[in-house]
Amino acid sequence: MDMAERSVSVQGSANQSIIITGDHNQVGGVAQFRIPLVRHHAPARRRRGPQTPPNVLDILSAHNKALSLQGREPELTILNEWLSDDTDISVFAITASAGSGKTRLAIELCEQAEQAELQTGWAAGFVRSDDLAELARAFNFAQANWSHSLLLVVDYAGANAQALAQWLDALSQLDDLADGIRVRILLLEREASKEAGWWHTLTGSALGSDQARLDLFTQFEPYALTGLSDITIRRAVLRAALNAAQALVPYPQARTIPEPGEQPDFDTALADPQFGNPLALVMAGILCRDMSPRAALSLHYLAAAEKLAQREIDRFYKCLGEGGDATKLAHCLCFHLLCGGLHITDMRQTLSTELIAMGWRSPGLDKELQALQQAFPPAEDGGETARLSTTQPDLIAESMCIQLLQSDRERSLKAPDILARTLEYGQELAAAALVRLLQDFACPVSQPTAQQAQLLQWAEQLVENNQHNRELIELLNNAMPLSSVALAEVACKLATILYQQSQTQTVQLSVADLARLAISLNNLAICQIELGQHKAAHTSALEAVELKRALAQAHPDDFLPALADSLSNLTNIQSKLGQLKEAHTSALEAVEHYGTLAQARPEDFLSDLAMSLNNLANRQSDLGHREAALATALKAVEHYGTLAQTRPEDFLSDLAMSLNNLANRQSDLGQRETALTTVLKAVELRRAMAQSHPDSFLPDLAESLINLAACQSDLGQRVAALTTALETVELTSKLAQVRPEAFLPGLAVSLINLASFQSDLGQLEAALSTAQEAVELRRALAQASPDAFLSDLASALNNLATFQFEQGQCAAALTNTLESVELSRKLAQACPDAFLPDLAGSLNNLAIYQREQGLHEAAYASALEAVDFYKELAQAYPDAFLSDLAGSLGSLAGCQNELGQHEAAVASSQEALELLSPYFVKWPDAYQAQMKGTLNNYLRHCKAADQEPDVELVLPIIEKINEFKQE
Repeated sequence: MDMAERSVSVQGSANQSIIITGDHNQVGGVAQFRIPLVRHHAPARRRRGPQTPPNVLDILSAHNKALSLQGREPELTILNEWLSDDTDISVFAITASAGSGKTRLAIELCEQAEQAELQTGWAAGFVRSDDLAELARAFNFAQANWSHSLLLVVDYAGANAQALAQWLDALSQLDDLADGIRVRILLLEREASKEAGWWHTLTGSALGSDQARLDLFTQFEPYALTGLSDITIRRAVLRAALNAAQALVPYPQARTIPEPGEQPDFDTALADPQFGNPLALVMAGILCRDMSPRAALSLHYLAAAEKLAQREIDRFYKCLGEGGDATKLAHCLCFHLLCGGLHITDMRQTLSTELIAMGWRSPGLDKELQALQQAFPPAEDGGETARLSTTQPDLIAESMCIQLLQSDRERSLKAPDILARTLEYGQELAAAALVRLLQDFACPVSQPTAQQAQLLQWAEQLVENNQHNRELIELLNNAMPLSSVALAEVACKLATILYQQSQTQTVQLSVADLARLAISLNNLAICQIELGQHKAAHTSALEAVELKRALAQAHPDDFLPALADSLSNLTNIQSKLGQLKEAHTSALEAVEHYGTLAQARPEDFLSDLAMSLNNLANRQSDLGHREAALATALKAVEHYGTLAQTRPEDFLSDLAMSLNNLANRQSDLGQRETALTTVLKAVELRRAMAQSHPDSFLPDLAESLINLAACQSDLGQRVAALTTALETVELTSKLAQVRPEAFLPGLAVSLINLASFQSDLGQLEAALSTAQEAVELRRALAQASPDAFLSDLASALNNLATFQFEQGQCAAALTNTLESVELSRKLAQACPDAFLPDLAGSLNNLAIYQREQGLHEAAYASALEAVDFYKELAQAYPDAFLSDLAGSLGSLAGCQNELGQHEAAVASSQEALELLSPYFVKWPDAYQAQMKGTLNNYLRHCKAADQEPDVELVLPIIEKINEFKQE
């Protein structure tokens, strides 16, 4: 990993100055601090020996610039505008998944900055993790004179959050820089969250960051780097990778990338979402050298990474391991990669200790050390902190580690202990490397394999074995992603351990400790929600709110935003638990706090206020407060519209989201044409964003398309609704292929909606097949995570039963509904507020199918139980459940009629009519269909009982129906 370097240092004399050493840039004086600046963009000198010839990893590593950067012109424009901005010190962050090209983009920016050096005087490069603490100390001066503008890139920002916070605090206290001199800090990481993790550490006031540090950031959230959507660019990258791979061998096979239209199946494969990832494209291009291009594209990108990783291991043995102990060499290689790179100064002692721990006695290491240094040369100017380089890209290194651990029985059995030792040695770098490995290769939902199960077992055992090692648990917890189905249980265990340890502290906690405890509780609640542990999540979230409330009362400027944020988290959890009034109260308080903050600092908090209004609108809707929900949703749209006018790149996506929400509220009130117009605006915005940034916005587009199909169906536009639903399934299917753990639940929702629209058009067999596919998906999800997905499975079974009933498969419908009732009853026993509505609905359906099977007594019992549950719900939340109660009373009346209880049937259907009448009069658009059915049933039961209908009740309803027809 060769690199030219430039060193940045601060002279500690009375006249502070930045010293740039290297090339022609040294500015006089003696440097007190010397910080190596890694310049990947500068021409590199090969430092490999004759035993390490060029290989395909040289093409894959962004550091080598083997391929020209393509398709990133818009991002480079944004970044160059950031460089040239008048602000003297500024921070910009970029997030994207593995292989998206973050590092390569940053290298290109560094090169462009220095190429303009004569005009602007930039020194640009990457700062090593080991040098960040020293850099913070170097910049910690009250005043400084600068000889060059600096562009400093920090990769793996999440593993360096604390050092970055210290550095930024030091920078925020500097006096104004000389005219024309700028300092730019570019942070790179896979993901970020305002709620917790590294981004929260840097920007969250609850951790003590003051406004001066926050003012350094250009954006409220990191810039999300998206995939390559242009097929022409994808084809060019694939071709360039193949050409580079062919250049590495003397007599390559004559393979070429097909031209557009030459092979339609190739073109289809190239359009697959996974090849929006540049690394996936380059790996496929390299593999094209040894297999047909179509075959290379047929591989999942993880399978491609595994093939290339095995090649690298074989090459390592062949070039460097001959005549040595292959098992020992393999373990040294594995330990080196897992810990994020061995330090030069202690690698002999470290590896010796590790090998002894594995059972070697007095292991000799000369050959192994020589092999590692030959394959992974250290930086030229790392000093005492210099590490061996590691395999790049990360995905290949991760796959190498997995294969090395699993290829040896003893290493596999001892993997949790090996991982613990790498964490003790590598600290944040090792923790980040391990979590990246688990994120990339341990997804249990999509394609569960023995390898994936073993990776998760290792992680769980690692946590279990070290639960009393607080430092190690904190390392892992800080590196964990906030939302991951694959790692949810591990993350939850880590958060639980830290919370329990904090509770047992006997000393009085400081404000900072209390703030961290509250954040731990918030994180724990998020993890518990991912696992479907709603009650536990509620307890954690509630305690987090109480802690932050106490902190906000004492220190409102620091902690009021954190309190509002925790209330937003709490309201969502309370809603999932069916605590509708409590959820409404929490949402209302969050709006009040964000309103106060936005009034004082609209530039910082207006977007949070808009989001909290969206939450409140949903809570109001849950309670049946439809007009209030609509008014609140309109306010949210208004705020996001204002923000999007001035900063469209930051807030158009939020505007689309709020429009989507507004359409739901309009639909609730029967404003069907208005709802369609609104959701079309959301679809238009999201389609435009998805065209330019598909990785980021295709999921949002799918969400809006689901709403659009529903609005089209409500207006009788059935063919249009089916077309929209088909597009939604196509989108979610592609997304689920690339990231199954994230998008399989959404695919199931899309399939359920599609089945409904197929049924509306009489495509009953297609609807039945689609609904069955949704059940199978949700059954697989529920098997992997029952707490999170059992309720979804119950819902899917209910839907499937509906389509089976339409096809005359009454027995099958009854069987599936019985399973749905059983699941819902189990869930409702554990958490009645959340799942009693589902149980009541399933019982209502069960009664219908039992009647059709001639099971009249059983049907009556089921209908009666459903009515009892709905009465209980309607007593607590009348506006939310009275219409459901009316529906269940209508079903009960049908059962009573079948049993010859005609007078009872009249009484039940009349009660249904009385309950529904006020809602129909108030919102005829929303309730006319249900009212017509309820009225007809009442009149039918009156006739069967030889009773006269209640004219005073019926006539106003008939007049309203006729009036509605005339309109």
